[in-house]
Amino acid sequence: MSSNANSYGAGIMAKTGKAFADEYFAEENQVVHESNDVVLVLKKSDEINIIVDELLLGENKAENSTLVVEDRAGYWWLKATGKIQVDCAEAAEILGKDYNVYDFLVDVSSTIGRAFTLGETFTITSELMGLDTKLENLKS
Repeated sequence: MSSNANSYGAGIMAKTGKAFADEYFAEENQVVHESNDVVLVLKKSDEINIIVDELLLGENKAENSTLVVEDRAGYWWLKATGKIQVDCAEAAEILGKDYNVYDFLVDVSSTIGRAFTLGETFTITSELMGLDTKLENLKS
């Protein structure tokens, strides 16, 4: 099998015709694998760099010991088991300026999991919200 840095023409994509069909339709490739992992990709900015360093890897690291953060050029790639949560009210205190969940969402590049906001908190989870877990309503 060939390999390519950007994955175009690598792995199964390097195959054509019957070789592609045989691997694509192989029984082991027809199984759905369950995963509780979630991924959050954040565009780097001054605010996000501080949130990642001080909030996710600092104050809240104990809350999510499975969190892995990788520096990928212009992005932060975060992966965890279960969920990743960012409280933008806490982020505002750390940043020393107004910062809300909508400011945070501007820097969210990609997600794997179920993402939602509730108040000033951004959450990405592997749970089925409303089915596995009751989604709490905002109290006025």
